[in-house]
Amino acid sequence: MQRLADEADLRDLIHRYALGLDTRDWELWRSAFTDDVIIDTSDYEPEPPPRRLPVDAYVSFTSRLFAGFEATQHLIGSHRFAIDGDHATITAHFRAEHWATVAQGGDRYTMFGTYVDECERTAAGWRISSVKLHLLRQEGNREVMRRAESAARRRPSPRD
Repeated sequence: MQRLADEADLRDLIHRYALGLDTRDWELWRSAFTDDVIIDTSDYEPEPPPRRLPVDAYVSFTSRLFAGFEATQHLIGSHRFAIDGDHATITAHFRAEHWATVAQGGDRYTMFGTYVDECERTAAGWRISSVKLHLLRQEGNREVMRRAESAARRRPSPRD
């Protein structure tokens, strides 16, 4: 029974991750992580190299980045769970859609791949301590991402 309960909690955890991003609910998204986390998207963008940071730093940048999209949709499925006591690894396929009107090319950029999330059981429940994005394919106009990234760098942090 504990295994089933853990799998249900871990499935909810990864869905909070996706839903928080797409609804811009940064409190929900933050609730998916430990206080310090590494989010490795180097398959998409190798620079800067991934490093462990306070989760609030990721929330600050990601909220500014996602303000540059008109809409996003992260679909995560085919979950596999490896649970060992208070540590778990979630491996799941994803499709991440990003839409924004840009001057050149189409308004959509899509990533396909696999997330490998390292998770820890905490007093508050399961939390993600590490995300690794394995990119399998990209489609659409990467300028959609560049526009959002450029705008995010120009926006002040909520703490500024």
